[in-house]
Amino acid sequence: MDTIHLTPATTRVCAEFEAEAGTQASEPELPASASSQRGTFDGLEWTYRAGAERLLARLPSAAWAHPADQGWERIKHNATREVWRAPIGDATFYLKYYAHRRKDVFKRVFRSPSCEAEWRSVMYALRAGLPAAQPTAYTNGIRRQRRRFSLLVTAAVEPAYPLNDYWLALHSDEDPQRQRTDIDQLSDRLAEMIARAHQSGFEHLDMHAANILVQPISAGRYRTVFVDLHSARLGVPIRGGAVVRNLAQLNQWFRRHSNLSTRLRFLRAYCRWRNEYEAVFDHGRALNLSFRQLVRALATAADRHARRLWAQRDRRTRRSGRYFASLRLPGGWRGMGYVRCKHRQEESRASALVLDREWWNRQLQDPLRWFRTADQDVCKDSHSAMVARGVLTHGDVNLPVIVKRPRPRNWRRVVSHLLPPARALRGWWMGHALLHRNIPAARPLAVLERRLGPLVLDSLLITEAIPGAADLETHLRRAHESLDHQDWLRHKQHLCQLLVRHVRRLQERGFAHRDCKAQNIIVARHPQLKLLWIDMDGLRLVRQLSRRQMLLPLMRLHVSLLDVPGLTRTDRLRFLKGYYARFGIGPRAWRPAWREIVQASEKKIVANQARRAWKRARYGRE
Repeated sequence: MDTIHLTPATTRVCAEFEAEAGTQASEPELPASASSQRGTFDGLEWTYRAGAERLLARLPSAAWAHPADQGWERIKHNATREVWRAPIGDATFYLKYYAHRRKDVFKRVFRSPSCEAEWRSVMYALRAGLPAAQPTAYTNGIRRQRRRFSLLVTAAVEPAYPLNDYWLALHSDEDPQRQRTDIDQLSDRLAEMIARAHQSGFEHLDMHAANILVQPISAGRYRTVFVDLHSARLGVPIRGGAVVRNLAQLNQWFRRHSNLSTRLRFLRAYCRWRNEYEAVFDHGRALNLSFRQLVRALATAADRHARRLWAQRDRRTRRSGRYFASLRLPGGWRGMGYVRCKHRQEESRASALVLDREWWNRQLQDPLRWFRTADQDVCKDSHSAMVARGVLTHGDVNLPVIVKRPRPRNWRRVVSHLLPPARALRGWWMGHALLHRNIPAARPLAVLERRLGPLVLDSLLITEAIPGAADLETHLRRAHESLDHQDWLRHKQHLCQLLVRHVRRLQERGFAHRDCKAQNIIVARHPQLKLLWIDMDGLRLVRQLSRRQMLLPLMRLHVSLLDVPGLTRTDRLRFLKGYYARFGIGPRAWRPAWREIVQASEKKIVANQARRAWKRARYGRE
């Protein structure tokens, strides 16, 4: 599949795709038969559709076993599957190789191999008239480098693009009316395809936006196509619970990249098409849910699905894999290092890099060097932690980092620091937990521990530094000094809106923050104004936030910004009203919260003054 380059549209968005579609939007011509045949070609036993004999007889078995030698392009690779794009003659095919692994032997006792399961799914889709990649043939006899593979050959759907990429491309159209028309048309085609699948007894169990292709037919007209069907439920009625579960999978991506009205229009279209197809298929059933009930059930299911997905991603940070690597370094240091991320962030240089284990081993030969040199750039040296700035070099890219080394400040902390998990490790977990939940944060790049048995002797957390960013308090002070009155008013109101969303999203995702102060929020100005969390020591995940856990971050923010010039009582009330401006919350709910925050703030100010006096007496500084 070709890559969509997401650039701002000055003319018709995706015009080049539609121009291609006018002449190329067709599949390789294969007979419409939905029956399978078996045969042997050059020693390989194949299951194939009628009409595929010429293709299978044309190539020797060695060509299928070694696609790289044929000049074919590998477009996807992981531990279990490879996908290759293969132009053969006048047609193009996709070759999906499934590795036979020893640990999968037990699974095959209870279910078919993935290759055969996908073949059955695409043949079922073909018989039901569902738009899916056309199956050609499959075999279980591929051998390569002492490993066995199954191979599924499907006809390419070209030109076609992943739904997630094409959706973002449509949103780059500068004409709002045309953008909405195209999005509505694409949403309707998507709703029709999914409703037809459900009423025909077909449920795609991995139905996310990347597993659906968009094929431009003409200007403003699209066709959606299912791909990657190795996990599907076939031949049973898809009732209300399964419908909600399946739509919640698709909603996981669209809740981030579409607005509520677009998602509601999609659901209305789905219900309309479901009613249309109810009498057409033997497995067609009424939904038995009103639209309001469907929306409510989908919101609950989407939240449940998101939490399962987030927990799965959180577990990745504790083991080696595609995204993280375990590190073993000189001096007894052990830890984890960031390798790559799935979705690039424009403010993060590291998100565009691949930092493998060998690179980390070279960079961290002496993990404490940032705290030893005479000209070290230490930005914090307190009784609780040392924080230094550093630079990691990856090719021609200089990656600025913040290195934090926790310190115990009394004998109780000495004991607690010896017990796992280390503070640095908790910061690593929480930092990536924020990113997995689409909450902007400075990216943790590596965590290191030095242990004696189970006891933690030392630890380090290396976090990406955002060039040009400043903490919220410093940013507001600088902006108040540099901007004229009208610009300052607009700027602080814009920041207030960003901060409301920032704090609200943190709490909606289940994070309790006991140290939510302005110094722990940084403002990145490029490529656009954005707030990010730093210093994750005070974060923890909870199942349900109490009222105190919801109000404590608001109080801490209030106290940390009391001395900032230009911030008025009106600004603080505006923030609190924005925080409580949510569906189901009364218009006066902010009033008792304001009184509680003011009372708690007075106690906090007294406690802060006493704490500063204690620090001066004990350490000679605050």
